[in-house]
Amino acid sequence: MKVGAEISKRFVTNVLGTLAGFLGTVFFTRQLGFDGIGTYAIFFSLQMVAANVFSFGLYPVVVKRVSEGGKEARHFTSGAIILFAGVAVVAVLSAAFRAQINGLVGVEAALLVPLAVLTWGLFRLSGSFLEGKERVALVGAIENGRYALIVPIQAALVVADFGVPGLIWGLIAGQFLTFLVSYVGFARVVPARPSMELFRSFVDYSKYAYVQSVSGQLFKQADYILLGQFVGPGPTGVYKNVFTITEASMLFSSALAQVAFPRFSALDAAGDDEEVGRLLSAMFTYAGVFAIPIVGGGAVVGNALLLTIYANSAGTIALPLVGVVGLANALIPVLAVANLVNGYREGLEKFFLGTGRPRLYAASGVVLIVTYGLSALPLTVAFGAWGVAWATVLAFGASVASMLAFLDEPVPRSAVVDVARQVASMAVMTAVVWLLEVQLGGAAGAVRIAVLLGVGAATYFAVLLALSERIRIDVLAVLRDLRREMLP
Repeated sequence: MKVGAEISKRFVTNVLGTLAGFLGTVFFTRQLGFDGIGTYAIFFSLQMVAANVFSFGLYPVVVKRVSEGGKEARHFTSGAIILFAGVAVVAVLSAAFRAQINGLVGVEAALLVPLAVLTWGLFRLSGSFLEGKERVALVGAIENGRYALIVPIQAALVVADFGVPGLIWGLIAGQFLTFLVSYVGFARVVPARPSMELFRSFVDYSKYAYVQSVSGQLFKQADYILLGQFVGPGPTGVYKNVFTITEASMLFSSALAQVAFPRFSALDAAGDDEEVGRLLSAMFTYAGVFAIPIVGGGAVVGNALLLTIYANSAGTIALPLVGVVGLANALIPVLAVANLVNGYREGLEKFFLGTGRPRLYAASGVVLIVTYGLSALPLTVAFGAWGVAWATVLAFGASVASMLAFLDEPVPRSAVVDVARQVASMAVMTAVVWLLEVQLGGAAGAVRIAVLLGVGAATYFAVLLALSERIRIDVLAVLRDLRREMLP
């Protein structure tokens, strides 16, 4: 497998999926306002938290066990048994706490939570099986392609005046259709009864992945629940839409980590330590290549960007020392940093999990959970959406620091230098965008936003390619690999 080409293909599918989801949020926010999209975000977060808390870390384990080869159908069946057991627990809890869940979400949706968890879990299970077979680009196309199924169904229901419940039912239907495409169309694995020995081995490994499955939901999902409880659906909707924009910054790092995980596992099984080291170095170099420029650009055009796209004002927030600024201007840089740190975290997790050190992988998750637990509530109460964004940065930063401490070798100096070049390129870009905004007399409006974003992106990548010979060489190598695959 040519890793660079595979990462690029996964990146393209990530971009297309995010674009579909982004267009959906634009339409739904214009129809339902920030309050409506915020209510939906709270339900979606409940689905994701419940799905990961009660799946007991099964998805990374399926990838790991299948990538090792042999007894694939039995490992798939072990995962299915755990999934159905978790859904049963979610159903019992949703019924028991129906009033509290409905009160948090703001609509009658408690009894839909287990159905949402089931449909999400099914397509994740079949996708994990395919990832274990190193068909990562295909999984990216399926998982991101689900938005092409979900969004049209949701749009039809919203147009039919079903409101937020229409968004929820569209989500459930789209997730189930995605499972059918993934399983019937590609995985086609026939379940086989696992032996007790295999099942115990599966569970023994999953306990380490479980911690990370839970900690991963502290990014975005727990944020929405906290905001819904203490701030309200309006700011939650702003946060949701800002995250949708900044999420673009983690698409490449996510593709990099997803491709690297089964590759790390295969290389470790083959004993190729040198190639493992090269792949780890590449992850440090490229995880932040798209997140870093959003930090500076968002601080300049944040509120104008949301107003132009969503036709709703994000409002303002009073920050310590800075004073009153646009809420989106304050949120986008912080969430871009969160995405940047999350990119490093995800890559390091896949490294430790793929090289057979799940205890370190799990320990970093404990650090993340503890840090978030200590900081999220007070920061949310004190600073609202901006505060919970900083709690996420702190938690992920602590997790990354704990994993860096256990690396066998320090981060290569070349990777650190390349990251510094990315920061320098961002600084130049930010200055250019700010000066251009002053000349244009503001940023709001489709034409002005398009000009500012286009000039900013061109400036950043031009400066970066001029500064970094390694990135220039890697870009040319990936383009050659892609050309060979597409034009044999």
